[in-house]
Order: sequence, then C-alpha cells, then structure tokens
Amino acid sequence: MFETAITWIEANADLLGGIGTLSALTMFLVTNGRTMMQRRAARKNGEDPSLSSMPALGFIDAAPPSPEYGGRKAIAVMPFKEMGDLPPHFRDGLVEDLIADLQAVGFGIPAKRSTEKLAESGLEPHEIARELGAHLVLEGSIRMQDNRYRIAVQLLDRTASILWSERFNLAGDDVMALQEAAAQKITNAVAALQGEGKKRVDAAAADVAPFRTQSEAYAATYSPKSRLVALFLAVFVGFFGIHRFYIGRWITGVLYFLTMGLFGIGWLLDIVLIVVGAQTDGKGRFIRLWLPEPHTHAA
Repeated sequence: MFETAITWIEANADLLGGIGTLSALTMFLVTNGRTMMQRRAARKNGEDPSLSSMPALGFIDAAPPSPEYGGRKAIAVMPFKEMGDLPPHFRDGLVEDLIADLQAVGFGIPAKRSTEKLAESGLEPHEIARELGAHLVLEGSIRMQDNRYRIAVQLLDRTASILWSERFNLAGDDVMALQEAAAQKITNAVAALQGEGKKRVDAAAADVAPFRTQSEAYAATYSPKSRLVALFLAVFVGFFGIHRFYIGRWITGVLYFLTMGLFGIGWLLDIVLIVVGAQTDGKGRFIRLWLPEPHTHAA
C-alpha cells in the first residue's frame, strides 16, 4: 500500500504542488489579511499606517514601541521658505530660536537635520510629520522689504489639515533681536492654541496611546505568545500544526493536522513568518517577542 501511495503522489505531483501553493497563499491572506486591510484603510483616510491599531507587516522586526518624545506633543518645524533677499542665515537662526522656544514650553521637537533631510527629499510637510512620528508640523515663509519683515506661519496635522495660521510683521536692523522676537511670538501663539484650543490640537494625536512604560507599549501592541516557543514547535512538530494550536489558531491547526501542514508548504511558510516576526496569533497580534515577560500582559 505504501508503494501505491508513493506512485499516486508521483503521478499527481503537479496537482498537489498547485494545491499546496494555493493553500499557502490562502493561509497567508487569512493570517495577515486583517492587518493589511487596516493599513490600507489608514492610508485612505490620510492616517499614518504605522500608528494604526496593528503594527506594520514586514520582513524585519519593527522598532520597539515607546512613548513618543517623552509623552510630549511633538511639532516638526519645517525649514522656512525665503522669499526675496534676506540677511544671511536669517531663516536658520529663526528656526533654531523657534525650536528652542517650543521645547521650553513643553513641546517635543524632531531633530532639525532630520526634518531638513526629509524636506529636501520632496515629501509634503504632513508626510514629514508622519515619518518623524510628530503630531503636528509648523511651516512658514519669510519676506523682507527695506527693514520690514513679514513672517507667515501655519500649523498642520498629519492629515494636512491647517489648524492655525497667522502672519507677523516686524521691523528693525538688529537681526538677532528680530529672530528672537519672531520666534517668541510664534511660540506664544502655538502655546495659546495648545491651551485655549486644546480639542483642536489634541485631535491630531488622539490615536497615539499614552504609554507610561515600554512594557505597557509591548502589552498593547504584541502577542503574549513566545516567538521562541512558536518557532520551536513549528520546526519540530509544525508538520502536524501543533504550533498553530499554541498561537491560538485552532481551526487552521486542525487543517494542518489533516493535510500534513498543507502539504508541507504552509508549514515552511509559517517558519519563515515566525523567523521574520510577521506571524500573528489568534487575535491578530504579531508574535514579535522571543521571551515575553509574564507581567507585561494582562491575563
């Protein structure tokens, strides 16, 4: 009978291979389809997919989640546009004073050089805010006539909505004094908006969880299942779907048990997904932690 089975398998190898490939692709979509749809919906709504309820699907480990900018609301300060002839380094000095003043009143600020590099790459301001994990972005322009300066600024969120805009007129010959005055006026206006129009500003950061510790971020983001245990079970007994029972995927575990790991292809695919950290548990959470600490997850 064994020889008959071998003969039948050899005669239908192409058919079995096609079924195995189709089954593996179906299993991949079933396993990760929810996350892919969430990320697609986030992009469609103009939101940052990396900040959606599920972490990004990829073939390398995502950076461990942590409180953003020490729990402070972050503002990315764009390089201001120069319109006409201005004193040398006027724009750079104004941006640096503005960064210092905004930090002094409690905002988190991405590194000036990082913002400049992204601006040079051609990204839109709200896209730069997303890349840097900032809640808001501040951009502006500077014009000069004689010894008079007009500085126009606007505050945007990550969906490119303008939350606030204003223009400031200054006059004088002392460049440093003008930079300091302009930075202080802009900072005061933004800080006032933060306090008096708090609901409008906070809407830009409503989707960011206020994690107090990295353990809390892990618990809210990743599966409590051990990636090391899942990999061990997948390698040694995954042919029978045992690892899928462990990660809480009972239905596909039974399917693997009856089909020898979906003809071996699904078994191998699962090993790859676990190794790269793209496998999810029964609740759709990524299994990223090799040895999760018991206290990092609620029962």
